[in-house]
Amino acid sequence: SVRRNHEGKDCMTIATRLRTGAVLGAWACVWACAAQTATMTVETVTADGRTVRETCPLEIRDGRARFVWPRAAIPPGAKSVALKPDFATAQTGEAGYWVFPNNTLGRFHETDGRVREGWHVPMPMYGFKTPRATFCAVATGMPHSLSLVAEAKKGAYCVYALFDRFMEDVYEDIAVEYTFLTGDDADYSGIARCYRAYQLGRGACRPIAARVRDQPLLAYAARHPEVRIRQAWKPVPSPVPDQVTRNEPPVRPVVTFDRVKEIVDECQRQGVDGAEFCLVGWNVGGHDGRFPQIFPVEPSLGGEAKLKDCVRHAQAAGYQIVGHSSFRDCYMIADTWDSEYVVEKNPDGTLRKGKTSWGGGRLYTMCPQRAYERFCPKQCAEMATLGFRGLFYVDVTTSRGLFPCPDPRHRLDNGRRAVWEAHILDELRATFGGSASEGAFDFCIGSVDSALTVQWVKPFEPPRGRMVDEYVPLWELVYHGIVLSTPFRTMINCTANPDRRYLLKLAEFGGRPTYYWHSQFVTGRPPSMGSVDLEATTDEKMRQGVAWIKAGCDEYARRSALQFQFMERHETVSPGVVRVTYADGSRLLANYGAQEVVADGHAVPPLDYVVVPGRAEGKGTP
Repeated sequence: SVRRNHEGKDCMTIATRLRTGAVLGAWACVWACAAQTATMTVETVTADGRTVRETCPLEIRDGRARFVWPRAAIPPGAKSVALKPDFATAQTGEAGYWVFPNNTLGRFHETDGRVREGWHVPMPMYGFKTPRATFCAVATGMPHSLSLVAEAKKGAYCVYALFDRFMEDVYEDIAVEYTFLTGDDADYSGIARCYRAYQLGRGACRPIAARVRDQPLLAYAARHPEVRIRQAWKPVPSPVPDQVTRNEPPVRPVVTFDRVKEIVDECQRQGVDGAEFCLVGWNVGGHDGRFPQIFPVEPSLGGEAKLKDCVRHAQAAGYQIVGHSSFRDCYMIADTWDSEYVVEKNPDGTLRKGKTSWGGGRLYTMCPQRAYERFCPKQCAEMATLGFRGLFYVDVTTSRGLFPCPDPRHRLDNGRRAVWEAHILDELRATFGGSASEGAFDFCIGSVDSALTVQWVKPFEPPRGRMVDEYVPLWELVYHGIVLSTPFRTMINCTANPDRRYLLKLAEFGGRPTYYWHSQFVTGRPPSMGSVDLEATTDEKMRQGVAWIKAGCDEYARRSALQFQFMERHETVSPGVVRVTYADGSRLLANYGAQEVVADGHAVPPLDYVVVPGRAEGKGTP
């Protein structure tokens, strides 16, 4: 506030230049009476690379502030806009931390360094804590263009929102809301609860416990693991980028529909009391074979009659079974191919060929509006005739941030794109009883029931770079009890991993166990889904795979009821000992040490956890 007059003058200069008094009001806090005044520095990088800095007063009232930078203030061709509030600064050595929505946390120990997270910002928010202030920041305008930066320069830290993605398509004002937290809320658990309250309050999503009244298949899925079976595929990456039917590489059928029935029978024999099977690569050409074409059912696996028999067999055994499809990836080999629905186009309308080559050849992306209008309802109805019921899985959708569709026939900015992606997931939910996708991006969080992966990293390897110290379950603190998830991709098949820490971390982060038969299918790439694969190529390997699933079911039964509760607090109570507290008062106590410990009066074995029931256990949970 020392610089208030100077900064107020700067703001008036800008407002005069733009010839609108409304702009000035948009830049400042919307509350009439301020309890405290801070400043916001706005740094705009123009098309020619110049950095233009402006400062404005920011009023904080009742622990909240909102800052808006209007579209009109962003010059054409601008490369980025950074919002740097003066309360998001710290000094090297100071207590506290910053936390980003990809679950990374960094403390203030570096003199110089920089972290920019742009590719993986699954929630448009971040958190910050020092002895002076703790806040949760939420990007409420242009959220899909958000990157996050934590940088240290000569011992001074600054953490800020950077809008630097798809700035050629600024479709609304940039806006960030700050909520200041005190007392028990002034930590990363409180930051997560703040964002969760924001999402629930605006109706962006609903708790699982409320949704299962209308989605009984979700209640079953929440209590049992997901078992994915990759059945057939062509070489990946494809040796034939531009595939047509005359040069299509041969499909490799590995797990036929009859073999799936044998896996189901073995699960029954070993006492797997529940599971949701997901068939991957059942469609023509196998996994990612010819999307958006999905029929006929891949003949080398047994064809449609065998698939229907397989589905009936699994359901008769008491299991849910769904399929895997995609409404984003598309290939030229499809009999439904039409460049009209492709996003990757040059300004003259010609296709922009990418380098990514997957099962069907060169990979393109469908505009979600056209994917819905041309394929989604019809294909869902067709797939429903196969008998699938459960959380039907659509690939990719939630694993990547949004990007605009430039085609003038169906042009979409990222705000509208999010709406159409949600329409696709809603159609799956209405048709099959639930929806699932690949990642943790929350632009359609109200339409998805399960996320295959929150993070792709390995939890026990040092985080990337010196600025990041650890991974914390920020995403899970927000969405546990709302969306089922597996916290780390490397935790897939975790009971097959001899390192028991992976199973312990899965429990600590509230994850639903996921198993994947033949997960390691990409040539020349290290495995991304766990260190041990499940294989059905021999009866012995198949029985071993089911034994690992059985072990996961037994472990999950200890805590599956917690899926219907919010995760309220995560904290380290002593070295190697973690406490996770849930909304009903239940506590999960995890011990990463080699010796038994006593936590909260309970003995916790080494490399294990205990669940202490809450006072409201069982109430409101199916």
